[in-house]
Amino acid sequence: MVLLDHVRTFDGIDSSVEFSGKHFKTSIDNLATAIDKEVTRFLIALKPPALDKEIRELCPKINAGFFQLVQLLNQIPKSAGLTYLKGVTLVNTFISDKVALDKTVLAELAYTSTSGIFWEHCKQLTQIPVDNRAAVVVKWKSSVGDLVRDAVDELKESVQEAQEAQEAQKDDSAENDGYSSDESLGDFDPDIPAERLADARKAQQLVTMARLVCDKIALRCIRDCDDVTDEKNVWLDRLLELGQPVQGCVDDLVAALFIEDETWSRQMAVETGNLVRAWTITFVDDSHLKWFEMAQTRLNSILNESPVAR
Repeated sequence: MVLLDHVRTFDGIDSSVEFSGKHFKTSIDNLATAIDKEVTRFLIALKPPALDKEIRELCPKINAGFFQLVQLLNQIPKSAGLTYLKGVTLVNTFISDKVALDKTVLAELAYTSTSGIFWEHCKQLTQIPVDNRAAVVVKWKSSVGDLVRDAVDELKESVQEAQEAQEAQKDDSAENDGYSSDESLGDFDPDIPAERLADARKAQQLVTMARLVCDKIALRCIRDCDDVTDEKNVWLDRLLELGQPVQGCVDDLVAALFIEDETWSRQMAVETGNLVRAWTITFVDDSHLKWFEMAQTRLNSILNESPVAR
């Protein structure tokens, strides 16, 4: 249990010794392969006529593999990067009392599901990122990039539906002198009311710019970060920390459009301000500064035109 608690709370060691994420990943991959083979032998040994002696000889070998895993984890310094350490720790949180295989070996043929669990986690071990940059790339995509893109697509679809409904109502009014047939799109009730359509279009411009900035950071600032030094690891972690609130602000701005009561307009203004603040605190290195200055200029232009900003 001491080893389990160590893995769950591990946050790196204080060490100035040079750490190679590439070499560490190679060692982890080799260890995962070795554990996988032992689990396979274990499963074969359990097939009838299973011999208790052979089974119990294999259990210590599997447990030893996980002990070596913990020893490898204890080589990672804090300077390797917070996101990297979290990724490595997350992959290894499966180490639980199931490791004590000898306690459940013959319990109602539970070995099949138990072996499947170990195989799956051996596969997860091979997914450990090679360094903090790779860890931030994955985390940015899942917690910022994909979610912002989904929100932008959702708003785009809602705006398009509202525009189509508005145009259909105008056509019905012109053709039928105010009376529409039952099959007309004029009966369609879009999620965004007609009186909010102008605000929705401006909000769409804001969240689209947010998506462009998030994509730019992912491709040029994170993925193309060439020299992953200790200082760069701190910078990458900070970039992720500052970028994650943007996703929440985008969601909140889009959600404000769908508030049913009359507070929606005030809430739109609040969420617009939150998004702008979350966006502008994002910092980048000098090589991309000009692009972000242009993006800031475009943002200011949208705000000056936007009803939600007034």
